[in-house]
Amino acid sequence: MAIEISNSNARAPQEAAEAGKSQAAAPNARQSKGPAAGSSSSTGADQLNLSSQAAQLQALEAEIANLPVVDTHRVQDVQQTLATGSFEIQPARVADKVLTFEAGLGKA
Repeated sequence: MAIEISNSNARAPQEAAEAGKSQAAAPNARQSKGPAAGSSSSTGADQLNLSSQAAQLQALEAEIANLPVVDTHRVQDVQQTLATGSFEIQPARVADKVLTFEAGLGKA
């Protein structure tokens, strides 16, 4: 579902982020001692260290993103089989696949 926002009175992204920080920090300011939740360190540089598992997940995500959505070779084979009329339905194989699928649903 797509949402289109065409309000000309909308704040710029930076302004909206700053406004959100100030609103979110206001209730916590009374409770916390020390620097505000949104303040930066004295060096001004943010750092992010990923664990080895997070790095592996990130690499896998990149690899999956590069995979094709459709196996075009398999699609061409099926199209040719249907076009020549040599497609065979194997009822026992279909039944086995349905039963395997149904058994898997019960485990989830």
